[in-house]
Amino acid sequence: MAERLIVIFIILFAPAVAFGDAPNPICKNNPNGIVKDYYPHGVVQTEWGCKNGHLNGVTKLYYESGALKKEVNYKNDKMDGPSHTYYESGALEGACEYKDGNQVGVRKIYFENGTLKGITTFGE
Repeated sequence: MAERLIVIFIILFAPAVAFGDAPNPICKNNPNGIVKDYYPHGVVQTEWGCKNGHLNGVTKLYYESGALKKEVNYKNDKMDGPSHTYYESGALEGACEYKDGNQVGVRKIYFENGTLKGITTFGE
């Protein structure tokens, strides 16, 4: 349980940390590829895309069942681009956009049945 909390903490707060030219600790052992973390029973928990020692590309989080939980794009260790969260059933839970680590535009949240639950607008 503690390992999962640490992984979730890193995923949520890594964008807030400015690494500059120093490699991101997540990418330490695989600076140009996909870094994977696993649940104790062997199912992939997280996949991070790394390029030149920094988070770049799509990062994916999974439920213990193996179903996709979240996809977020990174550019030089900051969230940048579309982000989607999913219910374990596979239904879209939320969608938003990031630019340089900050939410921008419209964030939409959905009920599991697909009905719109709420909309929040963020500055550009």
